[in-house]
Amino acid sequence: MPRFKEQDIAELLTITQEQIDNLDYNSAIQKLEIVAEALEQEGTSPEVGLKLYELGIALSKKCGAVLDNTEEKMLQLLGSMENPSEAPFDPEKDGR
Repeated sequence: MPRFKEQDIAELLTITQEQIDNLDYNSAIQKLEIVAEALEQEGTSPEVGLKLYELGIALSKKCGAVLDNTEEKMLQLLGSMENPSEAPFDPEKDGR
């Protein structure tokens, strides 16, 4: 497990919600993995740990939204090849 310096963690904590919103899935999941590793690191203060946790939740929500959007598009395209379906997504009927 890599040891993160205080400067690395401080830089990570400068990520804004707007920047998270603009991340693609791969970038968001990579940052989420770094946050998880930083949280597992010994010696992190409770205050920094809480900020990392909040950042992790925001990144997790971004990743979940991308996956949900992809699932929605896939389900909408499940019509037959001869008669493609573009029906509105109904999470109660088509979702998890």
